[in-house]
Parts: sequence; C-alpha cells; structure tokens
Amino acid sequence: MNDRLYLQEDLISENESVFNYFLNNSDVVSYNDVKEITVFENDMLSLIEKKNWGFYDILVCKTIFKKDTVSKTALVGSTSNVVDNLALYVTDYDKPLKLSGETKVFGDIKIPNGHSELAYINGKKGNALTLKGRQLKSKDKLPKINKTVDLNILGLPQLSFGTIDINNEKVLVNKFDELSKVIDLNGIASLKEIKCKGNFILHSINDLEIDSSAILNDVVIMAPVVKIASGFRGNIQIIATQKVIVEDNVSLMYPSSIYIKSDTDIASVEIKKNSTLIGGVVIDGNTYNNSLERKLYIDEDAGVIGNVYCYGSTQLKGSIIGSIYTDRFFLKTKASNYENVILNGSINKEKLPDNFVELPLFNNSFNKKKYAVIKEL
Repeated sequence: MNDRLYLQEDLISENESVFNYFLNNSDVVSYNDVKEITVFENDMLSLIEKKNWGFYDILVCKTIFKKDTVSKTALVGSTSNVVDNLALYVTDYDKPLKLSGETKVFGDIKIPNGHSELAYINGKKGNALTLKGRQLKSKDKLPKINKTVDLNILGLPQLSFGTIDINNEKVLVNKFDELSKVIDLNGIASLKEIKCKGNFILHSINDLEIDSSAILNDVVIMAPVVKIASGFRGNIQIIATQKVIVEDNVSLMYPSSIYIKSDTDIASVEIKKNSTLIGGVVIDGNTYNNSLERKLYIDEDAGVIGNVYCYGSTQLKGSIIGSIYTDRFFLKTKASNYENVILNGSINKEKLPDNFVELPLFNNSFNKKKYAVIKEL
C-alpha cells in the first residue's frame, strides 16, 4: 500500500511537471494531435494534446505508469511580456475624437491627430472629463487581429436536442479530454431548462434564444443570430455571423466571449443595461465598406471586462475595464446623430487585474507560444 501511495505521488508530480513544460512549450504538438513525451528519465510516459476552443486553447496532459493514469486538463490563454497600457485605439480617418459629459479614460490612447476635442451635447453647459494617460496618434487602419475563431463540427458526434431528457436534475457533461459533441438545435427557437457543462458545441442554422432557465458552462454556441434572455447567468463563448443581443441583467462570467466576422450582412452586438461580459467582444471583417455596417452597442450601466475589438462603429454609453480598438465611435440621441463622439462612457485599462488573461488578438513576438492557465477543467 505504501508503494502504491508513493507511486501515486510520483505520478501526480510527474504529470504536474510535464504539464508545466507543455504550458511553456505548446508548439511541440500540433492542434488535435496526441504526442508521447518524457521529461525525466524514468518509466513514466505522458501523452499531451492541444485543442482549439473558441478564443482559447485546451491543453490535456495524461501521465501513465502500468495501469495507473493521472491527467490534467486546462483552459489556457496566451500571455505577453510586453507591458501594454493602451486603453483606447480609434482609426485615423481625419475625424477627431470628441469627448463629452462625464467620460473617463484611464490609460494611453491612440486617436486621430493624437488629441481629443470637447463636445457639448444635449444642452449640457459643461463637461467633467477624466483623462489619465498619453494621447498618441493612431494610424489610418485598425491593427489587424491574428485570430480567426472557427470550430469545424464536421465529423463530430451529433446529439439531437429532441433526444435529450431535460426534465430531470441531470447535468449533461462532456470532458475536454474526449471528442467534442455537437448538440443540434435546428428548429429550436428558444433553449430552455437544459443543464450543460463542458466540451459541447450548441449549433443551429436558425436564430437562437438562450433562455434564463438554461444553465450553461464552458460551452460554445454557434448560430447566425444569438439572443441571451434577461436574467441568464453562465459561462459561454458565442460565434455568430449576423447579430448577438445580450438583454438586460445578464451576467456572462469569465471567460466568456462574443465573436462575429462578416463581410456580407449587417452585423451587430448589443449589450444592454445592467449586463456584464467578462472576457471580450470581437466584431471583425475583411473590407472597409462593410465595416460601415458593423456596429457595437454598450448601453448605460452595461460593462465589458477584458478586450473589445470592433472593425466598425461603437456606441459606448457604459464601461470597459480593459481596452477597446474600434474604427470609429457614434452616438445616437433623440435629437441627433453624432460621429466619433463618446458621451459619459468609461474606459479603464488600469483597473484590469494584472493576472487577467486577455483575448489573444495580436501577434506576440516576444513569447508567442507561452500560455497561462485560466481554469482547470
């Protein structure tokens, strides 16, 4: 029994060591491949595997000795040694960025002509702006991101929603060291009551609403249009092609994300009052002409913690703790429409925790393959 206990301790220690090596040398294995590896000169064999999961990666490490196996699986994100205090980037189209009301920006900004202007809107007699950071000149193009979020569901096991028993307390679970499973939601207008956790892709070719009664954690949702109903609370990644609407009083916990890439349709993301998303939002495309049809709305008392990237126009009435890159801002009021104006918005890069693993948007030449653990799975 003592020998067995010692062996278990050795297996756990070996697995931890191999996983840490894998974390800092993830390029030793390609995506969706399994590789045998030995770090120390002993009889213990480890198998490592890397998978893509939305904006993040899954690292799986199994250590084997005879009939015993110890494994560790984690959701990871890329990190950088570069200290980046940039809070705001607005593309330079010779249209100055105008700030109004109680707008606050903590962190460096890169904006047209390298300086902002004041705007007086809705009859306000004065502004109470707070700006802390350098004002630098931006370029005539938005920095191109180095990430395309796309999951290939062909060949994966399919589950029909009609065959799933959701009328009991059972939680659907699929571990990340197994094949991803696709839950086919075609023809389902509103997803209700289901409890689902782990390595699932919820897929629909139709518009899809996620009801507040659904309990979802670590899953990916793929549909042209996704609506998150008021009161929902969970941890999800959304991949859409047309529109995402986050209704009032929604809490999308870390690490959640929204991704849209479109060059053919009007694309938009709306985050409504009293809703919070922790992770990031990306609206991307390939052409400038279509960027005029891509829009992001962050309403009053709504907030994003993490990264925002919009190759299009952003209306910011709420708050961002982190950073935002956008082609331009806009503001629509009852009286008029304004171009490149922020009224009462807040952007605070300084408040983002130092250990927050951000979305891997841009090339990182310093330690491109280094990861940090977001959560163990």
